[in-house]
Amino acid sequence: MSEPTVSDRNRSTTSSDVHKASLDQSVEQLPQDARRLLYFELANLISGALTTDELKKYCQSATEALGYDYYLFGGFYPMVESSVMWSTFPAEWHAEYEANGYIAIDPTVKHWWTSTNPIVWRKVEYSEGKTGDLERMVMEQARVFGLRSGISVPVHGSGAEGCMLSLASKEEHADFEIHDEAGLKIIVHAMHEVTKRIIATTSIGNEPNIETLTPREIECLSWTAKGKTSWATSRILDVSENTVIFHLRNAIKKLEVNNRSHAVAKAVAHSKITPF
Repeated sequence: MSEPTVSDRNRSTTSSDVHKASLDQSVEQLPQDARRLLYFELANLISGALTTDELKKYCQSATEALGYDYYLFGGFYPMVESSVMWSTFPAEWHAEYEANGYIAIDPTVKHWWTSTNPIVWRKVEYSEGKTGDLERMVMEQARVFGLRSGISVPVHGSGAEGCMLSLASKEEHADFEIHDEAGLKIIVHAMHEVTKRIIATTSIGNEPNIETLTPREIECLSWTAKGKTSWATSRILDVSENTVIFHLRNAIKKLEVNNRSHAVAKAVAHSKITPF
């Protein structure tokens, strides 16, 4: 009997499985390797979503597993002339936000279009000289409506594509630094890829060259998924570091993405590699 594929495992993994694992220990109590494994488990779970409803459910599971209460996911996909926004933020906050046109002064939205790095909300609130009074007012108002702390993780795809996942908590958090930036990006890249797959009007002619990945490119992606640097991968494969970089660049080009973490997420989503 053949071993189950990544897709098979995705479908057999329920949101409660991942959430149950997160209940045994808080995220900050997990060793670094276990924490990285959690990120990949969540990315794998999300990659298995076949419908919008499944994606929303898995997104909530990821939110809870990472120690938050609410999420907001927004994406812009000009290639399929579509944009999305899914949120579990309080309805009262959405009404306040819309009524006052906060989108024009929301510092997390500005950050989405100008950076590729996650941003911790409390750093926005206390960033003197970089954040204006109106921007700080938006963050203060969010706190009034129960969004007391949070983090936003932007991702940029090819062309003008982009999305951002914001995670928020009812409580004051002092432990945002426990999260691994690359791990969070893997999760958001997975959401990005699945969202594109679900909303695409047609896959003909738009699929990346997944099947043209060479065995060596897949091998390099696999070690990257396990957290290895180019140098460490070169030692494992007994090749030069430049050779590893060459293969990873080719993989990034074939997968039509901009960076390694996005390439890993896309390869996982298409069952070409597994991080385990």
